This record gives sequence, structure tokens and C-alpha cells, in this order.
Amino acid sequence: MATVTALMTTYNASRWVGASIASVLSQTYKDFELLIIDDGSSDNTTDVINSFDDARIKLVANSQNKGVGYCLNQALSLVNTPYIAKVDADDISSSTRFQEQLNYLEEGGFDLVKCFLSYFPDNEKVRDSARFKQFKAKKEGLLNSVSEPSVIQKTLSDWPCFPHTTYFAKTTSLQNVGYPCLRMFEDYVLFLRLLNAKAKFGCVEKVLVNMRVSDSSTTASLSARDLEHGLSLVVEEKWVRLSHCISGKSLFVFGTGQMAKAFARIMMHRGITVKAFVETSPTQDIVTDNGTKTPVISLANYMAVSQAALVVAAQPVREELTEFLESENLHNGQDFLILA
Repeated sequence: MATVTALMTTYNASRWVGASIASVLSQTYKDFELLIIDDGSSDNTTDVINSFDDARIKLVANSQNKGVGYCLNQALSLVNTPYIAKVDADDISSSTRFQEQLNYLEEGGFDLVKCFLSYFPDNEKVRDSARFKQFKAKKEGLLNSVSEPSVIQKTLSDWPCFPHTTYFAKTTSLQNVGYPCLRMFEDYVLFLRLLNAKAKFGCVEKVLVNMRVSDSSTTASLSARDLEHGLSLVVEEKWVRLSHCISGKSLFVFGTGQMAKAFARIMMHRGITVKAFVETSPTQDIVTDNGTKTPVISLANYMAVSQAALVVAAQPVREELTEFLESENLHNGQDFLILA
């Protein structure tokens, strides 16, 4: 039996999966198997995988598209090695990644460890895009800055500071909580489950994964139902903190995007009404599914409300907004809460 399972799920990844597999097969640490679950690809992804002549590769090809969470949970049931290294089909692992993460995990007694990452563009068009420039200028440094175990524990309860594609973990720790069968937020819910189970997180402070930024997005193609389903499990895992924060207060939500609207629907199902959405520059009122209107107010007007709790459901501004709220003597987990 091998010591490590490199775990990959694929879906229409024929353009990139070959390079990702090659980076796994070139690891200096050789005692691994590569388990690939294909989620019903309609392109030639499985042909690319089968073109590799290496007995360590084990492919399970599902006939139907079940979603990434389903496939990851399926994979966990098939793993019989002590450790798992997550590998995404479009990312590149450093040749020393498995060895360095294994050594760090065992020496520190961690349940799972991440590493630093570096974003790279899929093509010249992506390289010149504002999205890629923002990832390199801000997101990369922000993710890599969360590296001390105590900081990871604290930050992970607010937002997914633990990139899924970078983890190396004890198999039993993952199997004890399992992945949710979601198409969105399956990674963050897994980490919240581990956090609530008192798992110990760590980080190898070295770039061991190069993460591809492409001009296509799986998340963008998901439905509002997928978003709401995933977010409802995030809310469930955060419910103790969330209910403490909003107890006895009027609930406001910062943001007017799809995440904010989905959160409002989730809370309505729980019998809790969002009093208003909040934006720096307010827009028109939001009409909900049942035809009622929820007002959109300015952040300045929100700050004048007493006995109010703010849930932040706008990812691009969460750091700046957190800094502002804390500068106003408001406390994370007591006066406001980061959703994801």
C-alpha cells in the first residue's frame, strides 16, 4: 500500500490535466498513487489521462455529472492510504511538494497543512486581464499571509484562507467529517467541519503550488440553487457564531450580489428577516422572490442604527470593511460576521 493518495477530480479539463498529472508524476517523493475521479466529462479528458502509462494512476470515470462535492466524497471512500494530497486538474505542483508537506505535517502533528501558492495566467489574454492582475497584486499575498497555525484557525472561521488545491492531510481526519455533496462551497464547508472538529491546521511557508487562472470559471456556470445550497451549509457550520451575533438585533447584510441575496433567502427559511441590504453607494431596493421589497441603505446610515448586526456577504471588500468596522469599535463575531 502506498503512503500518499494524490486526489484529483476532473471535468472537461483536457486542456490542462496532462500538465497537472505530469507534475504529480515528477514528485521526488515516490510512494504515492494518483486517484482521479472524472465527473462525466464530455470532452477527451479521460483519453488524456489514459495516455499516461503509469501503474500509480487509478481512474474512476463516472457516467454522469454529479458535482465536485459528490466526487470528492466518493474519492474519500476509495482512499486507503494514511495521507491525501489534493491536486487540482489545472494546477501545477512543485516536484518537492509531497515530501515537504509530509515532513512538516508529521513533525508538527497537524491534521492538514497548506502551502504558499503562486497564480499564473492560462494565456496572454488572461495575463493582461484586470482579474489576473488583482489576483497577483492582492489575493495571492493575502492567502499566503495567513500561515501561522493560530492565525489560520482564527481566520478560517471567517473566510476560506486555506486554498483547497494546496492541502496535504491525514486521511482519517478528512474521512471523519467528509465532504458535503455540493457543487459550490464544498471545500469551505469541509474546512469548517474540520475546524469545528478541533482539527489542527498548519502551513509550509513556501510556494509549492502554482495555481492557474483561466478565462473560464466553473463557478460562473452554477445556478442560484447551487449557490444557495452551498451557502446554507456554510450558515449551518457557522450557526453558533451567527446566532450569537444576531441575537436580539436587527439583521443587515452588506452586499447586494448573488451571495447576499442567497443568504437573505436562507435566513428567511429560518424565520429571520433581513431588515436591509447595505452598500457604500446604495442602489434601488431589492425585490425578493415573494414580491416584497428589501431596502438598500448606505453604510453611513447603517452605522447610525442601534442594536444592529451586519453580515458581510461581499467578498471583494471584506478586508477593507473589516478594518473599517473594527476602527469604529465594532467586534467581529459580536457586532458583525464575515459570511465567506
